[in-house]
Amino acid sequence: MLLKALLIGLLLLIAEVINGNIRVRLWHRQFGKQQAKQLSFVSGVALIYTLCWFTLPWVSPRDFTDCYRVGLVWLLMMLLLEIYFAKQVFKLSWTNIIEDFNPLKGNLLSLGMLLLFFSPAVVFSLQS
Repeated sequence: MLLKALLIGLLLLIAEVINGNIRVRLWHRQFGKQQAKQLSFVSGVALIYTLCWFTLPWVSPRDFTDCYRVGLVWLLMMLLLEIYFAKQVFKLSWTNIIEDFNPLKGNLLSLGMLLLFFSPAVVFSLQS
């Protein structure tokens, strides 16, 4: 199950990198930075739950504990990707990275991470 979760996690990472590129390259100019982030949040959550819906049966979690394990794997992979891109690609400071997770500043990244973590359990309950 872990190997399958890692493979689907890679698929999720690729989808989110594409989503982020669309946000930065297209939506920033069209809608402004804050609206682009909100739109990207919605499209990102839709991508996550759609991919989870179609791939979770293949991962084959037996119960909610397995779902939380899968969600944790995906969460850790996404956090590492976010931090890597923030530090290495965009050269952001730790202060700016932490701000990206602050919903009080209008940033939805932490909420997205929570929704990612719970996505296997939510989909599992809907498909059972």
